[in-house]
Amino acid sequence: MPTTARWVVHGVQGRSDCINYIKDLKKTDGGLLISGVNCSPDFAAYEMKMNNDKFHIEEDKDSRTCYHGYQSFDPKEKNLTPEEVHQMGVELVKRLYPEFQVIVATHTDHAHLHNHYVINSCSMTGRKLEDRLANPIEGLYGLRDMSDKIALEHGLKIIEDAPKIGRFHKNKYLYQLANKSWRSQIIEMIESLKEKSYSFDELLENLSLEGYQIKSGKNIRVKPYGKQKFVTLKVLGEDYSEEALRKFFADKRKNQSVINFKAYSLSVDNSEILNLQNELALRSKQSILYSMKGLDTNGDYPNYYNSRYMEIKRYHQLVDTINFLNDHKIYNYNDLEIELEKIKSEIAEKETIYNEQLSKNETLQLRIPLCNLYMSYLDYYESYMEQKEMLPYDVEPSNEVKAFLELKKELQVESTEEVKQILTSANGVKAETNKQLSYLSYLKNKASELERIKSISLETEKGFIKSVTFSKKMIDESRSSEKDYCLRIPYSNYYMYVPKNQVAWISYDNRGILYLIDDKEYVLYDQYNQEVMRAKGEEIENISQEEKQKVSEYYKSKE
Repeated sequence: MPTTARWVVHGVQGRSDCINYIKDLKKTDGGLLISGVNCSPDFAAYEMKMNNDKFHIEEDKDSRTCYHGYQSFDPKEKNLTPEEVHQMGVELVKRLYPEFQVIVATHTDHAHLHNHYVINSCSMTGRKLEDRLANPIEGLYGLRDMSDKIALEHGLKIIEDAPKIGRFHKNKYLYQLANKSWRSQIIEMIESLKEKSYSFDELLENLSLEGYQIKSGKNIRVKPYGKQKFVTLKVLGEDYSEEALRKFFADKRKNQSVINFKAYSLSVDNSEILNLQNELALRSKQSILYSMKGLDTNGDYPNYYNSRYMEIKRYHQLVDTINFLNDHKIYNYNDLEIELEKIKSEIAEKETIYNEQLSKNETLQLRIPLCNLYMSYLDYYESYMEQKEMLPYDVEPSNEVKAFLELKKELQVESTEEVKQILTSANGVKAETNKQLSYLSYLKNKASELERIKSISLETEKGFIKSVTFSKKMIDESRSSEKDYCLRIPYSNYYMYVPKNQVAWISYDNRGILYLIDDKEYVLYDQYNQEVMRAKGEEIENISQEEKQKVSEYYKSKE
C-alpha cells in the first residue's frame, strides 16, 4: 500500500544536501541500497551539474535544480524485503524518467521501508521535467499511478479511493477526505457478512448488528456510524444493488448441498412443551431431507430453495428453543410464564444500559475516520520532516501534510500513540455496544419465542417447505408401483404419482406427509388415470387447503 510524494529542490547546494541525505550509509544498509539511473551514485551531484551546464541551464540559489521524490510502503506488508523495495524504486524511475539522471536510495531506519529519489530537473536531451499536475506521466498523478501499478505487479495492496491531488481547503476538508473511505468501508463490511449470511434480509440484520442503520423503501439505504447521509446500495456498484445481492443469496442457497443439523436432547421425557418442540424439530428436519430427494438435477426451483433456507433456519431456532427450555428447566406452562416475566424485566433493565452505551459509542465512532486518516498521512508527514531536516530553506508542505497537521489539532493529540489509544478505545466501546445489542436482541427474540410457545399447537403450525398430510387410505394401490405411490390429494378428486422416498410416515404405514418442491410442476390425474392439469408444489398445497375449506363450509351449512 505505497504512498508517494515529491518536492522541488532549489540551488546547487540544495541538490548536494539532498543527495548526501538520501545516501546516508546508516539508513541504506551501508550503501548497498543505493543505485544510479543514467548516472553514477558516487558522482551523481557532479554529473547532474555537468549535464545542466551542457544545456546552459543556470543554477543559482533560486533555480529548480532537482526534485526529491518519496515512496513509502505499509509496514503491514510483512514479507516485503528492503531489496524488493529498492528494486521497485529502480523500476519506477526507469519507467517514469527514462531520459533523466536519478539516484535511488532505500531507507530502512523506520518501521516502514521507503525509497528516496533525487531527479535532475533537466533530461540528458536538454528537456526540463514537466511537473504540471495535468501531465499524466511526469506529474504527481503519474508518480502515484506508476507506483500503484508496480506495487500490484509485486502482489502488494494499494490505497483504494485515494484523495485527489489539488488545492488545500481547510474548511470541512478533513471530514470530506474521511468520508471518501465510506464507500470502501461499506463494501468491505458487506463482503465479510456475505460469507455468513444466506439471505438478503439476514445480511441487513447482520449489518444492523455491526452498527449500521438501515432504511427501507424503493431502494435500501445504509449508514455506518459517523456518516451523516445514508448510502443507496446500488451506488456502491452493480454487485451491491438489492437485485444483485438477492441473486447472490439465491444462488448460494441453491448450491447448499451439505446441511448441518444441530444435535440436541430432551432433559426430561414427560414435558408437554419439550415433546411438542421435539416433534416440530423432527418434522422440520424430515421435511428438508425428504423434499431434497425430489429435486431434479437440471431443475431450477428458486422458490423452493428459499423455503428450504427458511425451514433450515426454523429447525435451528427450534433446537435453540429446546436447549433454552432445557437450560432454564421449563417443563410446563407455569414455568414458562415465570420465565417470561423474568425476561421482560431484564429487557427493560438492559435497554437503559444499552442506550447509555450507544451514546458513548456514537461519540467515539465519529473520531475513527479522522484517526484512520491521520495514520494514512503519517508517512507524508514523516517524509516532510526528513525533508526539512536535510534542506537549509523552508519546504512547502504538501496537501497531505497540511491535512495531517489539521488532524492533530482536530483530534487534540500530540503523538501517534494517542491516536492509537483513541482507536483502541473506540473499538473496545464498539465491541461492548455490539455485545450488549446482541444480548438485548437475544432476550427479545426469546421473549417472542416464549410467547409463541404459549399458543403453539401441531394443528396450527405451518411449515416453510410445502407439504400435504395424508392417510394410507388415500393411496391407490392398483395404480402404485414399486417406486411410486399413486396418491389422492386430500379433500379432492385429483391423483398424482410421487416417489416413495419423498414420503415420510408420521405413524408407521398409516399417516404420512408428502413434501413438495414449491416451483416444481406436477401432473394431476383423475380417477380414470387421465391427465387433468399440471400444478406447482405450492399450488397443490393450496388445492388441498381450498378443498378442505369447501368441505368444512358444506358441513357447517347442514348444521
